[in-house]
Amino acid sequence: MTRDQTNVCVREDDHHRLLGREVIHPATQRTGTVATVYVRTSKLTGRTISRTAHMRPLDSSGREWTADPAALTPLRALAPDMPAGARR
Repeated sequence: MTRDQTNVCVREDDHHRLLGREVIHPATQRTGTVATVYVRTSKLTGRTISRTAHMRPLDSSGREWTADPAALTPLRALAPDMPAGARR
């Protein structure tokens, strides 16, 4: 473990708006379901360093991948009154 890693706290963002949603990653054109979002925070300053979304593929390839959640686009419009994972 490097010194930089000891100064970072990693936690899951249990309330991220894309959790359980089907999304597309425009940079790669891959589609998947957001399984989790991790937030890395500096222990020294409390500031967010980065966020990483982990996706499961919709194409049955079995190859999961990660991306910045801000770069993902929902495949269906999000309704503000629907909890994550709900379907219409």
